[in-house]
Amino acid sequence: MQFEFLPWQSGIAELVEHGQVDLVLHIDDGLLPSHFHSERLYREDWICAVARGSRFGDRLSLKQYLASSHIVVATYAGVQTIPDKQLAAVGAKRTSCIRVPYFGVALQCLPGTELVLTVTSGMSSVVTGNRALRIVKAPHELHSFHFLMAWHPRLNSDPRHVWLREAMRSTTATLNE
Repeated sequence: MQFEFLPWQSGIAELVEHGQVDLVLHIDDGLLPSHFHSERLYREDWICAVARGSRFGDRLSLKQYLASSHIVVATYAGVQTIPDKQLAAVGAKRTSCIRVPYFGVALQCLPGTELVLTVTSGMSSVVTGNRALRIVKAPHELHSFHFLMAWHPRLNSDPRHVWLREAMRSTTATLNE
């Protein structure tokens, strides 16, 4: 057995379709083909990472959030991120002054600034582990979402794939508690 984890990329659905990738771990954003089978693994909430000394309180209102400059992690070119889609649904748009492909780089850009980085609650320990940063609650308009695994229907009863999906379920089970 061999595991290879690939970054999200354009054409990933075609790789699954042609049997070059067995399982996709992805956010529930409706971008995967509707004929793929999928299962929710766990729920994520939004939090904001800011510099420890920033002017922000414990929660950002939508007005404060929109007035701030943001670091945006764009992992999939040309596609809006979930926060941007959720903001667009209420007729709002944030301003980004820095766009990077990795969360680690984005976190390093925060100390000593008034920038805001919107991350998932799963990254809270990374933020709190950095003395130069702190967590601020995201605006109520940014709703939680689900992380899922998806696969091609032809793999539904394949014993190896059934095992793989069960391993993913058991690995992420504690994230739902």
